[in-house]
Amino acid sequence: MGGLPAVAQEVSGTVRGRKADGSVVVPFGNVNWAGTTISTTADDAGRFSIAAPSWPGRLIASATGYSNDTLVFTEAPSGAVAFVLEPVIELGAARIIERVQGTLLDTRSTVNGERIGQKELKRAACCDLSESFETNATVDVSYADAVSGTKAIKMLGLDGKYALISVENIPFLRGLSSSYGLTLLPGPWILGINVSKGTGPVVNGYSSMTGQIDLSLLQPSSAEPLFVNLYGNAQGRYEANVHSAQRLDTAWHNLLMVHANFNETELDNNKDGFLDNVLNKRINILDRVEYQGDGSDAHVGVRYVFDERRGGQVSRDEDVGPAIPRYRVGITNELIDVFAKGGFVFKNNATRSIGLIGNYRQHTLDAQFGNRDHTGLEHSGSFSAIFQQLLRDGNDQVKAGLTFNYADFTEQYIDSTFGRTERIPGAFAEHTLKRGSFTAVSGLRFDMNDHYGNFLSPRLHLKYDLGPLTALRASAGSGWRSANPYVENASALASSRTVIVEEDLRAERSWNVGVALTHKFKWMQRKWAFNVDAYRTEFTDQAVADMDASAHELRLYNLRGTSYATTVQTDLQVELIRPLQLKVAYRWYDARTTYSGRLLSRPFVPEHRAMADLAFTSPDEKWRFDITLNWFGTSRLPDLSDNTSAHHFSEHAPDYTLLHAQLSRVLGALELYLGCENITDFMQHPQIIAPEQPFGPDFDASIIWGPTNGRMFYGGLRYTLKKKK
Repeated sequence: MGGLPAVAQEVSGTVRGRKADGSVVVPFGNVNWAGTTISTTADDAGRFSIAAPSWPGRLIASATGYSNDTLVFTEAPSGAVAFVLEPVIELGAARIIERVQGTLLDTRSTVNGERIGQKELKRAACCDLSESFETNATVDVSYADAVSGTKAIKMLGLDGKYALISVENIPFLRGLSSSYGLTLLPGPWILGINVSKGTGPVVNGYSSMTGQIDLSLLQPSSAEPLFVNLYGNAQGRYEANVHSAQRLDTAWHNLLMVHANFNETELDNNKDGFLDNVLNKRINILDRVEYQGDGSDAHVGVRYVFDERRGGQVSRDEDVGPAIPRYRVGITNELIDVFAKGGFVFKNNATRSIGLIGNYRQHTLDAQFGNRDHTGLEHSGSFSAIFQQLLRDGNDQVKAGLTFNYADFTEQYIDSTFGRTERIPGAFAEHTLKRGSFTAVSGLRFDMNDHYGNFLSPRLHLKYDLGPLTALRASAGSGWRSANPYVENASALASSRTVIVEEDLRAERSWNVGVALTHKFKWMQRKWAFNVDAYRTEFTDQAVADMDASAHELRLYNLRGTSYATTVQTDLQVELIRPLQLKVAYRWYDARTTYSGRLLSRPFVPEHRAMADLAFTSPDEKWRFDITLNWFGTSRLPDLSDNTSAHHFSEHAPDYTLLHAQLSRVLGALELYLGCENITDFMQHPQIIAPEQPFGPDFDASIIWGPTNGRMFYGGLRYTLKKKK
């Protein structure tokens, strides 16, 4: 390696498992250097990269159901390495040496991020993507309004639409699903969530302006033959998940996942005359097929979703008839997703590979808010071809490719219609350079949008290893996206506000810069992980949603002035004792936008947030107890001074605290869990402005800054039929 210091060397490779006619990917295997605390976890494709302390060294790979494999090195390897683990015929008694963290702070990736594993996901009450971030301080999830059941996320102080949300690097939340899609992906389908902050690599797309949330779903080849999850809560919500995996032959595997959601219980605990929870019927089906060959793999999947929600005023016998109209909310989403992806390694050159990804979606939306209708139809798709080659003994890498995105999008609100057809061919190139402890990933995208013009998106990620378990990172780059005025502001439709689109909206564009320090260490015989980062997103173009100009209007116009978001976050994880793990975090936001000539804090964004999470797992893994405390600071509320005096709000929402807890018991193949959300029973009051006059000028169900549900008890079971060994 030309005299480079051994401490800076990284070893990369794959973890696979042997089978009769070849090998299969072993996702999330553990890789560690013998005699050290340096370890890592492979990703869902079995790939890993790990810092090397010194030479010689012994690298060990392990995974459940397989015997350990050890590679011995006298010097740095000249390229990628490969583990092939032998399956265990009969598992004997095992002693747990180290527990896998539910949330992993990564020191090996060039991009600053964390991985949320299945262990962490099981701690959420249930049962969709929006409920998977309750123990995460980076992503905030809240109800967008008080009547539709719609949830929204925020990341780096900005709405979730500025983060690229994908499923295995296939775009997921976009277009019509940008407001409703968070609740349309079941949590039990998710194998893990990778959350990365700052502008993402150019390979992943042009719209990662504040970060990327990439979801890994269960894989047909590694999923268990049968999984059943049943859930119910005290508010009348019931859910069921059934997974069935089949091995079709030595190379082909199939996985069918079915999710059903049902709630027909009317509740009005805050006595405002409106349903506390939206009534819901949902069916969600995904069937995916996986092929694993020698040097190639492929996935094909089809997903169907039908989601029906009903809300509004509580039913009363005296409301029957046209004389006393009732404010009703009805939302129906129906969508079909088809996706395919595959890749192969060149037989004559294992350092080269090609990956292909494509998908198509049809989404229909039919919504009613009182006497206002909102409908939409979307046909969209994307395709990307990615070429990858390792250089310089496997330390450097180039990626290049072509992409094509298509969206035929139409939505109508009352008598206004917004439509757009976009064709976006693009090209990108990315180079990874590793020199000792230093890594630089530089990339450039060029996208041609036939509606908005051409966009050039440069991005740079830097990483310097201060030690084997200490990483200093920096990133900078630009991103852009197309705005959809009505569906992205669907919460304001649950009000009497008049929606005014003042001009043709330009594409949104921003620059993001950030720095991060991640350090893992041992102190007082305990393993610690610490991360601190700071990011700033600044817009050059933005579609501004102005709720401050008037309490009776939502004005949409192009940015006229400054708009930015600055955030600083610290995270600390420690294993207090072997069964007990503590995670604490603190975050500060300064997010401001120019509204009608005034630079104001963005509404509903708390300036401060803190979180503490305590997780207990018994030595035999049969008992788990988790408790999470979230504190949210004050946030600015939109100006409501135009309302009558009886319907004024204060300028700022108060701070509040939420407490959740869950207890789980494992009984062989059966796992039982009980929990309580919002133990302190804190709720926003009032949640709706002028609920007694839902068709009056002051009615507004979109001013939501806190919890809309009180204390909620829940329980359920998980049954897993394991593969025969």
